[in-house]
Amino acid sequence: MRRVIGMALASTLIGCVTSDPSMGMSGDLNPDPSDGPIANLPGSDLGATTTDLATTMAPGDAYLTANQKAVAEAMTSIWENDTPKLDYAYAENINDGRGYTSGRAGFCTGTGDAIQVIACYDQLRTAANGNLMAKYMPALMAIDAKYQSSGQDQGDTSTLDAVGNWVNDWGASYTDATTQADFKKCQDQLVDALYYLPAMQAAAAIDLKSALTKAALYDMWINQGDDTLVKQTNSALGVTGKLGGAVSEDAWLQKFLELRRDLLAGDSTWKTSVDRVAGYEKARRHGDWDLSAAVDSAVKAKQCWPTGGYLDSQYSSYVINPDATWTPSTITTSCN
Repeated sequence: MRRVIGMALASTLIGCVTSDPSMGMSGDLNPDPSDGPIANLPGSDLGATTTDLATTMAPGDAYLTANQKAVAEAMTSIWENDTPKLDYAYAENINDGRGYTSGRAGFCTGTGDAIQVIACYDQLRTAANGNLMAKYMPALMAIDAKYQSSGQDQGDTSTLDAVGNWVNDWGASYTDATTQADFKKCQDQLVDALYYLPAMQAAAAIDLKSALTKAALYDMWINQGDDTLVKQTNSALGVTGKLGGAVSEDAWLQKFLELRRDLLAGDSTWKTSVDRVAGYEKARRHGDWDLSAAVDSAVKAKQCWPTGGYLDSQYSSYVINPDATWTPSTITTSCN
């Protein structure tokens, strides 16, 4: 559901592996653990305590520790794929006017980011070498040209459907042990380059220090793709440089979440997603600033903000532990 405008495909052929210089990014954050063997993921979504080892094995960086980043990613994965386990194989047309939504971050064929995953994958593997997605590139380029020229999301998937079964081919690209590592690597690197790193840089620019605030910014970037809400929060609070004085990080995050709540609630597609904002509000009220306590996603927006009439997002609820292991939540939903 992200919108990636103004990034030409030529630049993505570099950007998916390192970064796009025009976007102010500076290469991979860390060595990619998917260069080595893929870990077998223990358990199942509804079973005993489990985790996405491929995420938690990644080293920390200048912004978050390895575990903090894994917790942040698991939280976003609940909102994106209804499970804390990163779902690289997911693909579906959810009929939101953005084409096919696919992968761990909901890369969309009609908003400029799914094409970058495939451009990256094409560099690593040819059709003759098992790349099932290569055949979609001409259609993706035509869709992206319309998107870039108009600035409007592209929901039509007919040109992709004429080529093959996008949903099946995307899923098989990850579930096939031969191609899994390459397909995973491209999704991971695009998430870091397009969403994680810009969110962390925005936090650093105004001296937002807590892991919780950074996790909330990362989720917003995954969902919306730019810094509009950061600017609106700064404007609402009179922040022109670094935080300080009368504006605490707690006050900043509270205002940011309120503005994001209102944005989602007022959008025809996102109005059923407001509970994802409540997840961060609940953690803020608990004071879990460094994500050192378990995060329980059992919360509804209408519980945090009773007078707003917010819709139930119907997300599954999980407890995500500080080491990024997780279990299904067993508590009654609450913002307290």
